[in-house]
Amino acid sequence: MKKRSVVVVIVLLASQYASAMEIITLSKFQYGKRWAFTKEEVQLMCRPDHALYALNMSTLMQYPLNEQAEQQRKEGHVHAQPIDTILLDDPDRPGQKMSIAPFVERAQQLCVDKAVP
Repeated sequence: MKKRSVVVVIVLLASQYASAMEIITLSKFQYGKRWAFTKEEVQLMCRPDHALYALNMSTLMQYPLNEQAEQQRKEGHVHAQPIDTILLDDPDRPGQKMSIAPFVERAQQLCVDKAVP
């Protein structure tokens, strides 16, 4: 009976954590020339402490979009690679990468959406 209770508690906690983390999918088609990534689509998520990540679902690799997420990566709290790994070069600004500002803004909305009851 104790084992069953422990399993039920673990399942309930895991489901609460999964539902708390909202993930959205964005595609190159939606953003056109503003698309910043080498992948055709990415998922955005907001983790605790407003750490924003882009996620490549085919590899399950995470890429930090803000300072909080980058700090988590550097401290080894998450398995992630630097965002530059999947950023396209900006054709209008030689030597620079595409701006991730629209994607950071959209990911921030996920944090706000979670805070609203």
